Amino acid sequence: MCINHVQFSQSNSMKTKRIFIAALTAATVCGLGGLANITTNKNQLIINASDTPTITQNTVAETNTKYPNAPTITAKAAFLLEANSGEILFAQNSDQHLPIASMTKVATLGVIYQALANNQIKMDDLVMVSERAASMGGSQAFLDAGSEYTVHDLIQTIVVASANDSCVALAEHLAGSVESFVTLMNDFAQNLGCKNTNFVNCTGLPATGAYSCARDMATMYQAIMQSPHYGDFNQVWMYDLTHPSGRVTGLTNTNKLIRRYQGCLGGKTGFTNEAGHCITVAAKRGDLQPIAVIIGAANSQTRFNESSALLDYACQNFENQLLVDSTVPIKTVTLQNAVAETIDLYPADNYYHLTMKNGASNLAVATEIPDTVRAPFDTKTNLGKILVTDNGKVIAEIYVRAGKSVSQANYWQTLRKVVHKSVN
Repeated sequence: MCINHVQFSQSNSMKTKRIFIAALTAATVCGLGGLANITTNKNQLIINASDTPTITQNTVAETNTKYPNAPTITAKAAFLLEANSGEILFAQNSDQHLPIASMTKVATLGVIYQALANNQIKMDDLVMVSERAASMGGSQAFLDAGSEYTVHDLIQTIVVASANDSCVALAEHLAGSVESFVTLMNDFAQNLGCKNTNFVNCTGLPATGAYSCARDMATMYQAIMQSPHYGDFNQVWMYDLTHPSGRVTGLTNTNKLIRRYQGCLGGKTGFTNEAGHCITVAAKRGDLQPIAVIIGAANSQTRFNESSALLDYACQNFENQLLVDSTVPIKTVTLQNAVAETIDLYPADNYYHLTMKNGASNLAVATEIPDTVRAPFDTKTNLGKILVTDNGKVIAEIYVRAGKSVSQANYWQTLRKVVHKSVN
């Protein structure tokens, strides 16, 4: 791989088709026959839309032709997404409407994580468990009706044990009712660009009109991975929940891959007779973070085997390179109308480029950044941009921003600065 660094002069002539993406609020995952760049990082990133065709529903035969080195998947649907770059590595029946059982809780967690980020709830808040919540069937934490549990404990039971009673308790606490909470779940999915998802409850228990698809599941899981709370409980294998009454319930993680698969970050399983055996799971190897989705496997072992095979396929055939690092200043510029003389500018986001291992590419990283910027501005003000090109074609643009806000200098500060310069 050849990477060239070039600085372009500032120009307004470049017009590219742009998609603005923000994590947990607006993300669109496009199916591609090849590779295209998408992201759901928390800061805005401009990405060029690809000319490659959108993947629609595929038969197994078509999938094998499109992805010749990929494993054979016997489940009803599957999808493989690289989370850092947003590139699609595998798709089979990826847009088919299917029941997803407890994988519904990915959206449940998404809404809860949003509420935490917006300070609507805190981890140590107490949640009263209603009779409705305590009476939920299926997988549960066996909560005591009328007792109070912390948000922290309830989230842990959802992540580890897929607890339906905890989902309902948090839904009622956050939105007033399960029905209102489900509206938030559907908003969460729609804001991420999920076009083939409809939630009816917050648990994934069988319900008429509830469905999603493999592509949308990967999109939603990619979004919740941006939450600072995503990794809080994913690696917990077994633990004891102590109820307010003193009663203890032992809980075990439903995602066996946290013990079986090297680099597994976490995941969400699901099973009903209607949905079959399902899993959405993420792993990390170096800068590669694949997300695999399996819907409708014949049995539990098959879902773990086939999701592992997809993760292996990603790790064995692709490599990710961090081309733009948001922690490294890209340029030092002169300040006008400010007390300070200069300021460092940083990329607003990381930019990863995914390629086939040993694949050839001719990438260049260029900048359109002025030498001087005028105060005032803050850390969200776009002061320039970085261009990533492949064989001369712009494939991504990343905004450049200051590492700190800069206020406008007042009269006396400006006068002092002028005098200081004249003396020195």
